[in-house]
Amino acid sequence: MLTLAHLAHQTGAPYIYLREIVQRVRDPYAEFSRPKREPGKARVIAAPDGVLMDVQRWLLAGLFGRIQPHRASYAYQQGRSAVQCAQRHLGASWLLKFDLHDFFHSIDERAVQALVREAGYNRLVSFEIARVCTRLPGGNTVPYTRSAYQGIPTYRTGTLGFLPQGAPTSGAIANLIARTLDDSLVAIADRYDMTYTRYADDMTLSTSRNLDRSVLTRCVAEISATVARTRFRLHRKKTRIVPPGARKIVLGLLVDGDRVRLPRHTRRRLEDHIRGTTSFGLTAHVAHAGYSSLQGFVNHIDGLLSYARGVDAAWADQLKAQWEDAMAAEGLPGLERHAW
Repeated sequence: MLTLAHLAHQTGAPYIYLREIVQRVRDPYAEFSRPKREPGKARVIAAPDGVLMDVQRWLLAGLFGRIQPHRASYAYQQGRSAVQCAQRHLGASWLLKFDLHDFFHSIDERAVQALVREAGYNRLVSFEIARVCTRLPGGNTVPYTRSAYQGIPTYRTGTLGFLPQGAPTSGAIANLIARTLDDSLVAIADRYDMTYTRYADDMTLSTSRNLDRSVLTRCVAEISATVARTRFRLHRKKTRIVPPGARKIVLGLLVDGDRVRLPRHTRRRLEDHIRGTTSFGLTAHVAHAGYSSLQGFVNHIDGLLSYARGVDAAWADQLKAQWEDAMAAEGLPGLERHAW
């Protein structure tokens, strides 16, 4: 890609549309909430409109998807999954679990521009690609005073954009920018004879050795100090040392045996949602369950079923058949709802 006009030509997007995104006078995103694994918690998803979605997918395939992420990273990559990530920790006697706070929002447009520059693009094109893949906080589109790019006055804004969770490019970009952090944490894990993995913002270290808690506490301190030197921040309340004898869960999967398993509460929650939808209808159940969006709820159940199938295909397929019947009764069979 040589210029912004070239990107428009390659993707079929109108040039003025891309220019307005780069100028931050167009914010083509729709926001909705999606439940987190913790009860009552939700994350805001910002989904680009169809035109920007196609542009970002083109950039993912032609640029960001061609750069190799760290071997310890498992999210947002073809051929890698949460199940494979959890399998790395099977049979562990100790687990160290960490969570990065505001993972996507920690990555601003300057970091994306630097990444694109490393891939060989010039300064202007790198800046424009970074703007196409980021968004202002809160969708704010008011032009501003401080100059982010001196050469073009209309590109000046007062706030740095960040990666929106929901854009096709965000996962791959975040993985690539986290490579330095992954390198540092692998080095720490190697010193303690541990295994390190990262799945988006979930980081896990494990060992089958019989270590003293004091050793693990020292390891946690090293990891905390290492993360503090990067753009990322640890979610302190989610840092855990899981000792021998305690239940071992990684990415919502039990890893305390010779194979990964779905916890009982995960199975029950999924069964209850599908039973409620079948019995009372989609709208009534979504309202009763406290979800703010029909689309977010349906996407959540579709995702959970796909996730569960990688762990227990027979059970998940039986439940998926019930879910598809419920969706067909609502007039939302697979192809129609996936086109929302």
